[in-house]
Amino acid sequence: MKAFAKRFLLSSAFLCLLAGGCAGGSFSSPKESNMQILTIGTADSGGTMYPAGKALAQAISDSNGLIKINLSASNGSASNVRALMRGEVDLGLVSGDIAFAAVNGRDEFEKEPAEKLRAIAAVYPSLSNWLVLSEEDIEWVHELKGANIGIGPADSTTAFTAMLALGKLGIDADNASLTNCGLGTGADGVRDKKLTAVHGFAGIPIASFAALADDTPCRILTYTDEELRSIIREGSFYYRDVIPAGTYEGQTEPVPTFGIKCLLCVSADMDEELVYTLTSILYEKAPELKGLHGALAAMERKDFLYTELPIGLHAGAERFYREQGLLEHTD
Repeated sequence: MKAFAKRFLLSSAFLCLLAGGCAGGSFSSPKESNMQILTIGTADSGGTMYPAGKALAQAISDSNGLIKINLSASNGSASNVRALMRGEVDLGLVSGDIAFAAVNGRDEFEKEPAEKLRAIAAVYPSLSNWLVLSEEDIEWVHELKGANIGIGPADSTTAFTAMLALGKLGIDADNASLTNCGLGTGADGVRDKKLTAVHGFAGIPIASFAALADDTPCRILTYTDEELRSIIREGSFYYRDVIPAGTYEGQTEPVPTFGIKCLLCVSADMDEELVYTLTSILYEKAPELKGLHGALAAMERKDFLYTELPIGLHAGAERFYREQGLLEHTD
């Protein structure tokens, strides 16, 4: 770690001397100081992105007196990608599926691909959660055939992933009742027995699911290994994970599931030394970040940060991970 410490000091010194900026128009260097001011694009305050972005900004700002991170609320991942490419923000939180589509010119980015989008690190996962009352004689997602299921808000990632997963399990609108609903409404529906199960695809624990599990015995449904392999083959942005034991009241065992990583992204044009410094801070501060926001607990698993990413790492981030000996077997 001596080499890392030396590199970190050199990177910090670089920030002192840096008078220009990164690709983002908000990256500035006030004349009266050497402070570097960066802006991170998040989302609205109702989801995971905004508080997670706030926690990341606090950790970086507290770790290096020469960097200050401002928050920019947005409409979420796609908006953050466009803002990064236009230089309106310096960093942005981007869901892995959106990052993949942006870099590869898919879906809404077909006419305007974001080929320079790069990752610094994965910071939290959105995981597939299926919640039922414990009194239901159900343990597997595939047992929901014939049930009344809350799949998530219309046109949401939660609903899309629910439909994808159910389709792989042979469940569709012909053999089950699929209801669009918010996560809170869905949890209420399970509690009131209007729904057999509700699906959530978000950072864990999902607040409304946790609240229900605190009041009423509940169970998180699981997938078989074969089912997970089938689902994950549908997109390079999906990966296998678990909902750790104790995430919800009464959950005594880890539950295998799948998810998408939310990435802290930048433009490939951002200065390599600056990205190296930001990466080193996140790597060192990972154990503390979960105390700032529970969804960031996944960052404690060091390989979560840099493996199974749907887009490439920025050169500065890649150099940091490589110097730590973390990428030598993943080339």
